[in-house]
Amino acid sequence: MFCRRTTARQARVFFSFALACLLAALICHSHRSEMKELVGIPGTWSSLALRVSQCVCAAATLVTMAIARGDAYTAYSFLIAAMQLQLFWSFIFACIDIHSLRTNLDLRHDHVAVFRFLCIDTVLSLLTWASASASAGVTILLDRDVHFCEAFPHLSCGQYKLFVILAFMTWSFAATSAFSMFWLLVSPLG
Repeated sequence: MFCRRTTARQARVFFSFALACLLAALICHSHRSEMKELVGIPGTWSSLALRVSQCVCAAATLVTMAIARGDAYTAYSFLIAAMQLQLFWSFIFACIDIHSLRTNLDLRHDHVAVFRFLCIDTVLSLLTWASASASAGVTILLDRDVHFCEAFPHLSCGQYKLFVILAFMTWSFAATSAFSMFWLLVSPLG
């Protein structure tokens, strides 16, 4: 029992540390170089990589949830809806990034577009975080608190844990995108 809690605690610490490292890298990278090289600004390869990462993680979450057996609890339904929205928005933004890369369109000086992207990224990031947290709570409840996973072996508790991890990975990429949009909007060089 102690090993399980230590592992979950280590996973939470790892995700917090990874997000802090991403945000610190964005800040340090922008101070050392020009604004043109900020990670995740629209119309760059790094923004396209962030959006593709969001799409892949959201799609993997949805596939894992579709394969899992058991009841569809409300928190998991909330996570499905959030991942569908995240997948849809990330795909649209990846297409915008591909178009701007092909046509050499500079999106960072269009403050209205950056503000719109910031608002949508922030709302979806918070929605993804809330749904992933709620699903993690239900998963911990089923696995550790009431021991449903042991009592009902038809539940896919391993897959529940996997799609919660994938949802938090999607959130970390979405939060990074939202932070870079915010940094671009408030920067005097943007």
